[in-house]
Amino acid sequence: MPEFPSEAWCQWAIRLLNEDRDAAGAAEGWDGDFGVVIDREGGAMGISIGAPVNGKLPEPRFVSPDAVEAAQPRFFARASQADWWALIEGGLDPIAAIVQKRLVARGDLTPVIARLQYRGLAERWLERIRSGG
Repeated sequence: MPEFPSEAWCQWAIRLLNEDRDAAGAAEGWDGDFGVVIDREGGAMGISIGAPVNGKLPEPRFVSPDAVEAAQPRFFARASQADWWALIEGGLDPIAAIVQKRLVARGDLTPVIARLQYRGLAERWLERIRSGG
């Protein structure tokens, strides 16, 4: 598993997600891009991910955090490296992270709520990340 956070890790994580049997169904009808900022030692990392194409997320683009925010992606999230990893490991609840202002999230959650039947996809994906693939 590549080191978190890095460009290689992000590409690997997206590949794992795209390989899941439910990925195409979850992506169906989804429109909107994603912007992620990971605040880390040595400088923040900005990641821009386009909307799914043919049921798969495209390769991420690595840009400045300012460019991610300026693009006003439909879905945006920002947190520290430690908090992102705690979310991935399951040690930090996403709602608690937002309430505690450890995670900044913006965007319309309606498409996320509409896809609650794909929660297993997220659980399998996170388990694969935790286990190294």
